[in-house]
Amino acid sequence: MAVEEKAAAKGKIRVLVGEDSAFMRRVIADSLDAEPGIEVVGTAANGREVLRKLVDLRPDVVTLDLEMPRMDGLETLRFIMSEWPTPVVILSGHTAEGARMALTCLEYGAVDFVSKTFKGMRFPVRELVSKVKLAATVDAEKVRFAPIEHDLKAKIRPSRKSRTECVVCIGASTGGPQALGEIIPRLPADLPASVIVVQHMPSNFTTYLAERLDARSAMYVMEAEDGEPIRPGSILVAQGGRHLLLDEKGGQPVTMLLPRNEKQKTACPSIDFALTSIAPIFKKRLISVILTGMGKDGEAGCDAVRKYGGRVIVQDRDTSMIYGMPGAVVSAGLVHEVLPVQEIADRIVHEVEEAIAGVIASESQ
Repeated sequence: MAVEEKAAAKGKIRVLVGEDSAFMRRVIADSLDAEPGIEVVGTAANGREVLRKLVDLRPDVVTLDLEMPRMDGLETLRFIMSEWPTPVVILSGHTAEGARMALTCLEYGAVDFVSKTFKGMRFPVRELVSKVKLAATVDAEKVRFAPIEHDLKAKIRPSRKSRTECVVCIGASTGGPQALGEIIPRLPADLPASVIVVQHMPSNFTTYLAERLDARSAMYVMEAEDGEPIRPGSILVAQGGRHLLLDEKGGQPVTMLLPRNEKQKTACPSIDFALTSIAPIFKKRLISVILTGMGKDGEAGCDAVRKYGGRVIVQDRDTSMIYGMPGAVVSAGLVHEVLPVQEIADRIVHEVEEAIAGVIASESQ
């Protein structure tokens, strides 16, 4: 029986490791092989070798280094997604260029990435193992790259004097950059609401996520800073590694960024923390949107949103790479709308219009 058939018979996750450094290939392969339930069925030193072995071995998951000779990781990923869609975990250097490339790979269909740095002289084995296991649960049909075109209007700079009457808070994790790429560019420049994006992502990477979204969007998109007033017509992306909450200063809602408590296991930035701080301030004028991702972050936050009269929208199962977070909110009975990702932007616009109309009606009474 062939190696891959034996692995399949044992029910193991079959992994192909693409890495140009012989030392790192050994570290990655040995780390994964040592994990029960995972078997490395092959290794490759360059992109072309990855493609050859992918066709021969048909692994469940590929780990892919971005910096490889003959064919780099991004070019290799394009071939994989166009011809043999397979869940891919990217290994990226923790540099500005590495962050930008990793985000591009997520847009091209990679499931997730691991920063290829040694933390305390140790390779982040647990993170790699966890993300390989998560990637193995993803349907290959959901990792195809499907670029969309947007006819962008000129940006309208948010007025510093405008007061925010409505907030849209979007939470996402695994598969989030792709989903955000579908939603954010479809929002109109004159949307009369502030948008806050909480994407599970390390520090540094969220800077480039904001840059990429801003380049494709009619609204201004920027990474949040501490003490920044939120304004209608703008989108703030929560910083990786810091919780984003809202506070009130002089009657004006402002962002408050808090460091991660290393003793806690919550995601950082946390969707729950953001929503539970926004809900008491904006009440019926808060629209929460929970997108693809693993776990339950967002469930407690949506409970607070519902208690204060806000609206809850989640991405549907078919368009979610991972249905964990949306599914948790649905199971808890907290949802108003379950929609495919392509319809969420239009629904946001409708909900904002309804919320603003409610504000106008109450002020006229």
